[in-house]
Amino acid sequence: MDGALEGIRVLDLSRLFPGPFATQLLADFGADVIKVEQPGRGDYMRGFAPMVRGESLFFLNLNRNKRSVALDLKHPRGRDALLRLVDTADVVVESFRPGAMERLGLGPDELLGRNPRLIYCAVTGYGRSGPYAQRAGHDANYLGVAGALALNRDAQGRPVLPHFQIGDVGGGALNACIGILLALVARQRTGRGQVVDAAMVDGVATWLTYRWAHLEVGTPERELHLGGGYPCYAVYETADGRFVVLAALEPQFWERFCRHIGRPEWIRAQFAGGEERDRIFDELRSLFRSRTRDEWVRELEPVDCCTSPVLEVDELADDPHWRERELVRPVEIPGWGVLRALGFPVRLSATPGSVRRPPPGLGEHTREVLTEAGLSEGEIHALLAEGAAAGS
Repeated sequence: MDGALEGIRVLDLSRLFPGPFATQLLADFGADVIKVEQPGRGDYMRGFAPMVRGESLFFLNLNRNKRSVALDLKHPRGRDALLRLVDTADVVVESFRPGAMERLGLGPDELLGRNPRLIYCAVTGYGRSGPYAQRAGHDANYLGVAGALALNRDAQGRPVLPHFQIGDVGGGALNACIGILLALVARQRTGRGQVVDAAMVDGVATWLTYRWAHLEVGTPERELHLGGGYPCYAVYETADGRFVVLAALEPQFWERFCRHIGRPEWIRAQFAGGEERDRIFDELRSLFRSRTRDEWVRELEPVDCCTSPVLEVDELADDPHWRERELVRPVEIPGWGVLRALGFPVRLSATPGSVRRPPPGLGEHTREVLTEAGLSEGEIHALLAEGAAAGS
């Protein structure tokens, strides 16, 4: 079955995490993603731990369904080869600092001048413009500048870094995909491509709608329902040192919970403040510590009051919901083994995502892709001989 993006060709010049995550999502749904890498080294992610049998599991989880071409874009022949690929492409994705592609003669003006239907997507930390555009950064920096880190504090009020990449994926990769898809739809109407400026800081900042609304009326952080400020919406430790989430925000869920535990007098005090709130918090903390996490899940699931376990990552693959939704998928990698990979975040009924090919070796498809782009055997031989390209 063809994927939703069958017939769309993407040149992926990005490295590390956000760009490759975005292009893998496009590849999973049928796009022909050609990963353009530096000869010899490739995407820096190839060397990131954990390493198993000489391969980075991080890289393998970000690059299935792609083909790899190794080109030296600083070499005239390598640059010219990329331009030939641009002639055949619908989308280019890059993740360099603003200006880097322009210095190579491969910026959006040049590429769209050559292929007016091209979608040029730049995935950056701070955007292609603005006073921070040239700053170096990583996920933690983007969360800090976007205001998100200030909302994620420990009991002492200190900002706490999350253990997964919110800015990279949510702020950058997913918005890059949205921008590319929007631009492809617009191209159907106009016949012309455009530049997609996907900045991680911008993406994260626009997620702060709830806090922003309360900011306008001066609500203190402690008074925010969704920040754990009320007993009805909080995380509680259980007898086995694990945790459950109670998120009974709507009155009917809170009422069901209160009646089930024999405390109907708390119904009216759902959003009480001061000493009454603190007293309910203390009683609930003691109550949840009286049973294990799984005991509470079995007890409260039939009540339908928005309770759930806090699952550890190593529990997810065995969770029945994860299994039913196929959120872990096996990827057969010839000569290496079977990779347990994360599945697809979107399910389409008619054109679903699929795993069609394993992550590529560095330059594995150089000759194949350049031949498809119309380069002669002599041109390809010259590229390889001069070190402007590498691969089989």
